[in-house]
Amino acid sequence: MLHNITGIDHVLIGVENLENARSIYESLGFTATPRGSHIGWGTANYCVMFEEDYIELLGIVDPSLETNGLDRALGERGEGLLGVALASDDPDVTYQSLSEDGLEPSELLVLKRKLELPEGDVLPEFKLIRLSSSAGLTAKNLFICHHLTPEIVRRPEWLSHPNGAKYINSVVVVVENPGEIAPYYQRLCGSINVTLTDNTLTVRFGLGSLIFVNDRDIDLLFPGLTISDEMPSLPHLIAMTVAVEELDQTAQFLSEKGIKPQKIANGTLRVNPTQACGLLLEFTAG
Repeated sequence: MLHNITGIDHVLIGVENLENARSIYESLGFTATPRGSHIGWGTANYCVMFEEDYIELLGIVDPSLETNGLDRALGERGEGLLGVALASDDPDVTYQSLSEDGLEPSELLVLKRKLELPEGDVLPEFKLIRLSSSAGLTAKNLFICHHLTPEIVRRPEWLSHPNGAKYINSVVVVVENPGEIAPYYQRLCGSINVTLTDNTLTVRFGLGSLIFVNDRDIDLLFPGLTISDEMPSLPHLIAMTVAVEELDQTAQFLSEKGIKPQKIANGTLRVNPTQACGLLLEFTAG
């Protein structure tokens, strides 16, 4: 793929109560890592790790410290999807390539966070590149991430999930005009990975996709979904689909936990946002 972008690295979900969110996602059949925290900030996280990508539950644990805008986002929009990080296997090459192509990346940022392991705290390290708002999302909502210490954040026992989850299949973003941002993604990852159909834009990144739709056509993606008249200001990250080993196994697990997902005609299982920290969560066969 162009610019050494290899797939989706992770998605971020903003939550009101971090410990409660961990319990909710464990009840949905996800295995959570030990807690992590952001050095010098008042935010912390739990992650749900897959082989190639992961879900980050992000919450405020000390409101007296910097929250990087999470307090404002929760106040304005409530819980739900905050952003998407794409993966690069060589961030320095990616930065140079994006710059040469006129895609206006941010400077490379090197960050650390603390991960609280039973044997003691460790410090995973990352390199980040924030992308231009021409991507249909703000620079805070869409960025590129490279793990400098992947062995710290991916232990075998964290990769097995009772619900059979394997990877992030797609993230859906509501924007005003999906067609307007298609040229950006054609330059970012190549025209072969970009499809515009009926004003729905699908951008393929490795195993996963970003899907952009306008609020008038959202029901084409999610038949039967009731959308509130109070749609947050756009862009709005609304949904995530996770691929699983066996949908019947996932359905059985959820049923045993007292969760009754809606079964869509194609077999997909849909969990109400009230049961998934504000985002529309779907499970599909992987």
